[in-house]
Amino acid sequence: MANRINRLITIPDEFVNKLPSVQRKMFLKIVERMNAVKVVDGFIVPTSVSDNFVSELSDFLHNELLDSSYTDSVKSFVSEFDKQKDLTQKYYSSEFNTDAVSAIGDRAVKAIKSEVVESLITDSVKTDFLKPLESVLNTSINSGAGFNETLKNIRDFVEGNEQVDGAILKYSKQLAHDSFANSDRAYNSAVADELDIEWFLWAGGEIATTRCFCLQRHGKYYHYKEIEAWGRQEDLGDCRTDNGWAGMKRGTNEKTIFDYGGGYECHHTVAGVSLFSVPKEDVQRNIDNGNFEPTEVELRLLGL
Repeated sequence: MANRINRLITIPDEFVNKLPSVQRKMFLKIVERMNAVKVVDGFIVPTSVSDNFVSELSDFLHNELLDSSYTDSVKSFVSEFDKQKDLTQKYYSSEFNTDAVSAIGDRAVKAIKSEVVESLITDSVKTDFLKPLESVLNTSINSGAGFNETLKNIRDFVEGNEQVDGAILKYSKQLAHDSFANSDRAYNSAVADELDIEWFLWAGGEIATTRCFCLQRHGKYYHYKEIEAWGRQEDLGDCRTDNGWAGMKRGTNEKTIFDYGGGYECHHTVAGVSLFSVPKEDVQRNIDNGNFEPTEVELRLLGL
């Protein structure tokens, strides 16, 4: 399972790390087109720019993205969703000695993959990159702004600076991490439902930005009723905020928490485990709180 868990961070990161070079190429393409703009004494002459200049530049950049290594990177990233699903199948087949193929899970992964491709190549490119870029260009051109200042503003937007990420990286980073983890948890949840699994390990990678909710649960075992309680915003302890917990995804409830995990940019999953993989103290805790009623055979085998 370690490889599967590590991939929740490494696979999105591999995709994200390719984006600065994409942003650089886009900026250089813009500079080439901006050479057509007339400049007098360092300032743009608005009347020298055609009415269609900005929209044509926007269309040109979109086509460049579609024909560039960016699209190949998106396709390569999305192909990893199926590999992650295969690792989940192998884990459950081994842990529970059964066929862990889920048609419901397959459909969920397929839907998420389609959404990711549509968003990264079409929707978010237009909403978070091209439209704001058009606004920057129109404002600069119509006001006759300084040419060098305009290029700096464009560069800061496209490539970013020390304070902020570039536009493509900014919208893609969270989307990549969230979609990959959501796909993993969706298939995991579907298999767990079909196998009637009661016990789970809150598993994932700890990074500098890991929030209180996941830090307190990382590497620990829980009965599904405990996890459902968190989805109802119960038993949150020190991690409670006015809106549940920091980073909690809107729509989180006792059912969706198995898909949403700790929320935005959460790299954890709830991996189903057999009863006999659970530490005795965790089993006893759930016997005491009424979540779990073991059979006499289970009690003897557990040594409780």
